[in-house]
Amino acid sequence: MLLSPMSSNAESFDLREYSLKAVFLERFTRFIDWPEEQSPENNITPFVISIIGNPPFAKLLRDIYQTQKIQGRKVIIQEIHSGDKINNPHLLYISHVSNNELADIIEQTRHSPILTISDTDGFAEQGVMINFFMSRKQKIRFEINELAIKESELHISYKLLSVAKIVETE
Repeated sequence: MLLSPMSSNAESFDLREYSLKAVFLERFTRFIDWPEEQSPENNITPFVISIIGNPPFAKLLRDIYQTQKIQGRKVIIQEIHSGDKINNPHLLYISHVSNNELADIIEQTRHSPILTISDTDGFAEQGVMINFFMSRKQKIRFEINELAIKESELHISYKLLSVAKIVETE
């Protein structure tokens, strides 16, 4: 499946590209273990996805998760604005933020059971756990910052690591 190149502009939103990323988000949760109190297998509380910097993606996810679930749980999509406190979602999608804003976000989420995901070049090296990128053949791929995951309270399956590009950090 060929997709158009990812853009760093919020104005250009490729529905096909972000629909595929939405599928990836759900699939990633199948290979991540949260601490027991936040575990998605705990069907009592909803699975919370927060989005920073990409309102069209937040809207798409709301549309998808009106009827879909993640690991048997209702899904809540929250938009967070730059500078807001992050209230412990299960998954935090970071897009269209500056390096300074990213540093603040990483500081807030480090050592927490929050799976951070982005689609901005270089963000995995700066501490985001999973980052989407386009391959030379214009296919969506992802890279994983294994150290960032090790520093969190999350556990990642070797199966997910085996299909990702592993990013080395300083």
